[in-house]
Order: sequence, then C-alpha cells, then structure tokens
Amino acid sequence: MEKNEAVFEGHSVPRMIMKFAIPTILSQLVTLLYNLADTFFVGHTNNPAEVAALTLSFPIFMLLTMVGNLFGIGANSSISRFLGTGKREEAKQTSTFAFYGALGATLLLVIVIKLGMTPILQGIGARSEAVFNATSAYISWTVVIGGLPTVAALMLGHLIRAEGNTKQASIGMALGGILNILLDPIFVQGMQMGAKGAAIATCIANTISFLYFLMMVRKNKQTVIELHFKKLTFVPDIMKQVILVGIPAAMIIVLGSSANIVLTRLMSEYGEVSVAAFGIVQKIGTITIQITIGLTQGIMPLLGYSYGANQLERVKEINRWAFGILAVYALICVGLIEVFAKQLLYLFTSEANTIEIGISFLRTWIFCAPGMCFTNLFNAIFQAMGKWFQSLMLSVIRQGVLLIPLLMLLNRLLGAKGLVWSQPIADTFSLIIGIVFYLYILKGEAKYKAQKRKQEAA
Repeated sequence: MEKNEAVFEGHSVPRMIMKFAIPTILSQLVTLLYNLADTFFVGHTNNPAEVAALTLSFPIFMLLTMVGNLFGIGANSSISRFLGTGKREEAKQTSTFAFYGALGATLLLVIVIKLGMTPILQGIGARSEAVFNATSAYISWTVVIGGLPTVAALMLGHLIRAEGNTKQASIGMALGGILNILLDPIFVQGMQMGAKGAAIATCIANTISFLYFLMMVRKNKQTVIELHFKKLTFVPDIMKQVILVGIPAAMIIVLGSSANIVLTRLMSEYGEVSVAAFGIVQKIGTITIQITIGLTQGIMPLLGYSYGANQLERVKEINRWAFGILAVYALICVGLIEVFAKQLLYLFTSEANTIEIGISFLRTWIFCAPGMCFTNLFNAIFQAMGKWFQSLMLSVIRQGVLLIPLLMLLNRLLGAKGLVWSQPIADTFSLIIGIVFYLYILKGEAKYKAQKRKQEAA
C-alpha cells in the first residue's frame, strides 16, 4: 500500500479531487440507479399503493443510514486526521470502536421497529390496508432482516474511504447496487412480489456488499481498519471525536426523515396519487443528492488529512474547486429537469394522474438543487475539519428550524404545492447560513495561525 503522503498528496489539487471523488460519485450513481430501479419496477405494476409503500418506507430505511453516518462519518473524519498527523494506532482504535458501535446501535433500532411496527406505520401515514401491508413487508425485509448487513456495509465503506482507498470502497458499494438492479425484475415482476420483492432484492444485495468489504479488509495487511472484537477499546477522546463529528451527520438523517414523515403524512391528505407522484419526484431528485454526496464524501478524507497535516491553504484550494464543480452541476440539474420533467416521469409510471401531478411537483422541487448541493458541501467541510458544532447548527437550522415549520405553514396556505415549495425555500436560506459559518471558520483559523507564528517568533 502507498504511504499516506503518496495517497493524499501525490498530485495537484484538481487531480486529487478527481482521484478521490470520481470513484465515490460512480458508486453513488450505481446506488442511485438501484433506488430508481425499485421505483421503476414497482411503478410499472401501476399500483399506487405499492409505490406509496416505497415513499412511506423511505424515512424508516434512512434510519440505517443515520446510524452509518453517526459512526461512519465521525470515524472517517477522525481517521483521516489521525493519518495526517501520523497517529496510526489511534486510527485503528477509532475503526474498531466505530464498527462495533454502529452494529450495537443498529441492533437496538431493529428491535424497536420490530416491536412497534403497527403504530410506527400508522404514524407515518399508511392509512389504507393495501398501503399498510406493502409498507410493512418492505420495512421487514430491508430494516428488520437486512439492517445489520446494510449498516455493516455502510460502515466498512466509510472506513475504507477514510484511509484514501476510495476506489475499493466504491467497488463494494457499486457491487451491491448492481446486484439490486439485477434482482429487482426477478422478484418484483417475475415473481410478482411488488414492493416486498424490491425489499428482498435490497436485503440480498447489501449482504453481499458487506461480505465483499469484509474480504477486502482481511486481505489488506497494511490497513488501519481493525475488526477483531478483542481489540475493541473505549478511549474517551476517540469516542468523543467520533460521536461529536458523527452527530451532525446523523442529525441530517433524523431531521430529514422527520421532515419526510411530516411531508408524506400531510401529502397523504391529498390521496394516494399525490403520495405516489411525490415519491417518484423524490427518486428523480436523488440524482442531485447522490452525485453531490459522491463528491462531498469523496473529498472528505482529503480535506481531513490536509487539515490534520496543518495545510490550511490546501484545504481552501480543495474547497474552491468543489464550490465551482457543484455550482455548474446544480445549474445543469435545474435546466434538465425543467425541460425534460414529463419524459423523466414516464420512465417510472404510465398512470396519467400521477404523471400530471408529478410534472408540477418536479419542476418546483428542483429549485432546491443549488442550496442542497452547497449545504451538503459545507457539512462535509465542517465534518472533515472536526468542526462539529457548525455542522450540527447548519443541520438543525436547515431541517428543524426551517423545513418542518415551512411544511406546516405552506400546507395551510398553498396545499400540496406549498409542501413541494418548502424544500427549495429552506435549502436556499441554509446556503446563506452555510456561507456565514464557513467564512467564520476561515477567519478563526487565520487568526489562530497568526497567533502561533507570533509565539514561535517570540
């Protein structure tokens, strides 16, 4: 394996961004394709109840991502910064604690969901018997049965990426996505299992992805990822860093899922067709989200290592390139969706009412692209630098302070259209707040370096 310096400092900043981000973006695209494949195959059953089940299940399934982010993003940031300062033993201790901490939290989550399935589904808006049954089957396979292997795969992806091996991490994630795409038509259409078939495909694919990652870790003799349970230690400083940095990443999912539950519950008042239409809009909208996540998660280890090695100018240069790339990307997304909204919806359903409502929803929702892209980037920057407080505040303000109240207010004022407008408005204000936080951090870092130079001169 290459030395840390060669992995993180071997080329110019643009080339290093390409090296770290492109594999992660590609794996996110595969993840996107299998998410879209679920909606594509289930949507072509032309059964709104089955499509609505995918929409209602989404925030519950995302709780697994919450656990993965809590321990995985926190560990990713800590490990890359430890590598930047040459502390490999601390990096190993971090990986062990994060991996088993995530599995323990997932087990607890699975038990709660299993025991409380009925009130949970009623609470998120599964009103009719058909929607309730389809949602219950989906969550049972993806979360109750598939929760542990799913989170284990997510964790190993984060840990492998933390030491600069973005290519291997991306192959593991892509493997699960490709398998899911191949299995979907077999279970959903071939065996006529609907949403339940999509869930079984996801469960099998994520399990195989985990086994692949496990094999890769065991083959790599120079890795800092330590998975032997006997090596698990509880070092207060390491635990604190993982949890503090991971909390904002987890809060993004918790608050996002809470907002999604509020949205789908309010949207369900307008009927199954509206829920199904917005569910398809969300799937199409994940194109923006997944590629942004690919870029931001890809460069996080690069940012963390550079910050840990006290290379602030390099950190700023990485950020400038990332800002430029995402600005162009967000504008392209808005333009394409405005022009091709109808054609995109036809890919997922041929039901006329769903398409008619979906076109209006999609052309409104896509205006959240610029704000969403940059708030994700700001969060990645703050997390990579260990600035957990700014990341936490941005997440809470975006989802809790802005989005959820806007959903309730605009629903009263504008109905279903108001629900769709809430996200673009919340993300635009969050973008402004993120800029303020970022400039504040840069000012603080510059002041700290100036004081340090004075002390050294004295």
